[in-house]
Amino acid sequence: MERVMHVTVVTAVLLSVGILNAVSAQSHNIELQSVCDDFSRVSCGDGWTHIDATRCVKYFQTPKSFDDAEEYCNTTGGAIVTFHSPTQMMRATCVTLHDNPEPELFWIGVIRSGEGFTYTDGSEFKNSNWYPGQPDNAGGQENCVEMNYKDWGLWNDANCAEKNNFMCIKTM
Repeated sequence: MERVMHVTVVTAVLLSVGILNAVSAQSHNIELQSVCDDFSRVSCGDGWTHIDATRCVKYFQTPKSFDDAEEYCNTTGGAIVTFHSPTQMMRATCVTLHDNPEPELFWIGVIRSGEGFTYTDGSEFKNSNWYPGQPDNAGGQENCVEMNYKDWGLWNDANCAEKNNFMCIKTM
């Protein structure tokens, strides 16, 4: 009888945690949707969207390795997306939200450099939004960075050979 009661209590606790996490995620998504509703998408043409006065992004839901994504972005006249301010990062997140209401992973232009990270465009690395416990370089093989890890806008270091959606950026 005691064991059955223990299993029942554990099940109830796990169910409660799951419900709280779902409500918390739902609340976060509602907040993000509200912020993104205030972000008016200004088109740069051909599916590109301004994230600041001179730079435009385009989200691709065609999973590629990091190197293949970067190469594809180069063929568009751009590069894999980098962020030079929290506002740019939020606007890029809103572009993905508008294109798909689920937080799918996508590559961003951040790579491991020695013990730290750097932007692939060579600019100073100063804006990050790591998921708690990240980066962790699991297996010593995580040299690239993906966004929307477990929740909108959060980052994770990942194996560059994995296939993720990606976002390109270019000056217009």
